Amino acid sequence: SLAIRRNGSVACWGENFEGQAPSDGIQGDFVAIAAGGIHSLAIRRNGSIACWGRNNDGQAPPDGVEGEFVAISAGGDHSLALRRNGSVACWGRNDDGQAPPDGAFIAI
Repeated sequence: SLAIRRNGSVACWGENFEGQAPSDGIQGDFVAIAAGGIHSLAIRRNGSIACWGRNNDGQAPPDGVEGEFVAISAGGDHSLALRRNGSVACWGRNDDGQAPPDGAFIAI
């Protein structure tokens, strides 16, 4: 489980066998979080994304994802993020059509 603290850091608890919920939490200035099955994501105040946990399909790149993102969602082995311009970025596994169609969106 994840929660954003008042200071912007992420508190984590629960099962952590893949590093998805480190008991020390994640330091930073975050504004949104998402928990996948075995990976986690958070949007920094500057719009970039931090990722941690299992990355076997590229769903949680250790260097994160640069961009101007406003919303995130973590799936089983994939991740989605809504850009400020309404387009959606998707990374990780896409063997079952997890990536969205082209278009402008307002939420994910």
